Amino acid sequence: MAKTVLHVITGLNIGGAEHMLLRHAAGLDPSAWRSEILSLLPPGPLAANAAALGVRVHSALMPQGRVTLRAARQVVRVARAVRPDIVHGWMYHGNLAASLAGAAGRAPCLWSIHHSLADISREKASTRAVIRLSAAMSGAPAAISYCARAARDQHEAIGFRAKTALVIPNGTDTEAFRPAPGAGHRLREALGVPPGRQLIGHVGRAHPMKDTGSFATAIARLLEEGRDVQGVVIGAGHDEGSSAVRAAASAHGIGARISLLGPRDDVAALLPGLDLYVQSSAWGEAFSLAIAEAMACGVPPVVTDVGDSAWLVGDAGATVPPSDPQALARAFPLTGAPACPQRRGRASRANSASTAMSRGMRRPMSRRSRDAGRGPPLPAPARPCAVRGDAAPGNPRRRRRPASGRPPPQEHSALNRPRGFG
Repeated sequence: MAKTVLHVITGLNIGGAEHMLLRHAAGLDPSAWRSEILSLLPPGPLAANAAALGVRVHSALMPQGRVTLRAARQVVRVARAVRPDIVHGWMYHGNLAASLAGAAGRAPCLWSIHHSLADISREKASTRAVIRLSAAMSGAPAAISYCARAARDQHEAIGFRAKTALVIPNGTDTEAFRPAPGAGHRLREALGVPPGRQLIGHVGRAHPMKDTGSFATAIARLLEEGRDVQGVVIGAGHDEGSSAVRAAASAHGIGARISLLGPRDDVAALLPGLDLYVQSSAWGEAFSLAIAEAMACGVPPVVTDVGDSAWLVGDAGATVPPSDPQALARAFPLTGAPACPQRRGRASRANSASTAMSRGMRRPMSRRSRDAGRGPPLPAPARPCAVRGDAAPGNPRRRRRPASGRPPPQEHSALNRPRGFG
């Protein structure tokens, strides 16, 4: 008989962790594992995707921004009704609720963290309180899974328990995300831009941590230099009048040079059409799905040094300090980028670095986490082979860390020479 995993998450709106949850559920062996989802908020648009996978979705109907006793009681009711073998928490609020569900359902609980924490003061006061509470309770779950090494180090630095921590980078479906001949021509036609114009893209929801204002400012700088470029932004919320990218584009008078496509379900078809992918995040990014997917499509990336972005990109792209649009603009290697097979070849190393989720998640977690769970083996994705830095366990080419056991800090002194594309 298949065992049941109850996934507990804040909501099912469009986001990286939410997509990873669905990929996780789709990748589990259905003869061994059955997934159900408990959304704390009313289910968002991805609830339909879950239903299409045959995954039942419950909701605690928690109001946005407010934890209520009614919602907590609903978490307990769902856990007792589902009777899960494992409770898997997703993100801070989902993790705390998963602990409650695990206690109510008498099942081992796993936390997963999909956020980096370079500066906790950048978070909202309510989020800071949840993070501090999570640190105090971090000895309770059987294991804490981080999708990025930087996220693990930063959370442990503020008190998260290290003993049961493990890092499982996000996986990318390299069959769906791959180079596509003619994609650039098709995307230019759809956007109504000239054939020779270079397309610089970004994928992500509208949120202050994404710093899309810096993205637009960097595009403006290139246009001032006489470059023929078009910014392409894909994701929910950017076409609203108050969005950061719209405000910055308007301030620089380049509204016609920023195409806002809104949320799309054909991102895998659009990404290969870009000449360059840009992740402009100022904070919070852990292991970016969008960067990995762009790389899998053969698109060179320029990223800010947030979370594991620099480690993911390695020498396949360029890394600059966050919140520095001038550094972003200097890093855009536009001259000849569309016809640079060497760079695209390095970028496509993501094909070998990110293991397809459907293969990896049928294997149990490490022995340490399994023992900590005191229950059935925990389903988890395989750790992808590394692009840079740590290699897979047992790889003799694994880079040695300094005596502290942590990777050396990143330096930003040479701002006029971004790393990568060297």
